[in-house]
Amino acid sequence: MINYRKKSEKHLFYEALAKRLPQNHYYWETVQKTLRKESGGYAGELRVDRELEETQLFHEYKVLRNIVVGNPSSYCQIDTLVIHHNFILILEVKNIPGVLTYDVDTHQLTRRRDNGPIEGMGNPEAQLKRCERFINKFLSIHQLSIPVHGMIIFSNPASILAKPFPNCSAIHVSGLYQAMDKLHQLYAENHNPPKFDPRKIQQLFERHELGFPPRRPTHIPTNVFTELINGVLCPICEKNKLNYKSKYWRCSICKFKSEDAHLKALQEYSILYSEEITTVEWKNFCGLNSLATTKRVLDESHLVKIGSKKNRKWVIPNVHF
Repeated sequence: MINYRKKSEKHLFYEALAKRLPQNHYYWETVQKTLRKESGGYAGELRVDRELEETQLFHEYKVLRNIVVGNPSSYCQIDTLVIHHNFILILEVKNIPGVLTYDVDTHQLTRRRDNGPIEGMGNPEAQLKRCERFINKFLSIHQLSIPVHGMIIFSNPASILAKPFPNCSAIHVSGLYQAMDKLHQLYAENHNPPKFDPRKIQQLFERHELGFPPRRPTHIPTNVFTELINGVLCPICEKNKLNYKSKYWRCSICKFKSEDAHLKALQEYSILYSEEITTVEWKNFCGLNSLATTKRVLDESHLVKIGSKKNRKWVIPNVHF
């Protein structure tokens, strides 16, 4: 079994922000730059997922993606956790183009692109070792002694590692098949390798995974939110607002129509503003003409209601429509 690779909260936030920010806005390029970085990282993680699925013993794995391990005050998120009956493997995925150099004395990773300036980067070896500590502590708490391995995977084709990391394995994604074969060979040569039930280990991690309420970036200028485009937007014409008539959302330009186009707008509202919304707030946001129609649309969206009729709010589920 493999769980679905979801986009990060940050990625979803900048997608929603870019969709509703006017292209002539002063903050447009900042949003686009961050969105490109998030999209590149997500594409790299999907590439690793595909390469992992092609490995020889993939059918023996339980794979968890973006799992959070630790406690509310100290935790880490792991890109990919591979659970096998002989071992656990942490994959730290990095989408960093350019020539990468690691200084063993300063523990600093630097990058140079196209003969440009040298840039300091986060240390993936330190990040990986931190994840290994959290996994080992988790296993110790549950009285389990399972070998834990870690591997840094560079997913960008333009990544060039000038020097290897001294204390961990670091490879390009194209070498993942061979690296997994090599790891399995270590246990094939052991006549009495440790054996565990991957399904039970997976369930243990899932039962104890930390859950956090959505967190929005705090550095966005306040006036950016007041200048976003409201409404239910056409998925084809992008920033054109749909009109609601005879229980359908309709585009006046491309003639697109849909009964449930507002579900995407609800999700974007929850990402950008709040997971709770009043009837009046939804009426103002989507541009409906009457409170009665607004209430009916919300009723038919199967949202959870909280509060009395006078102070009623609707809870928008954390689902990607």
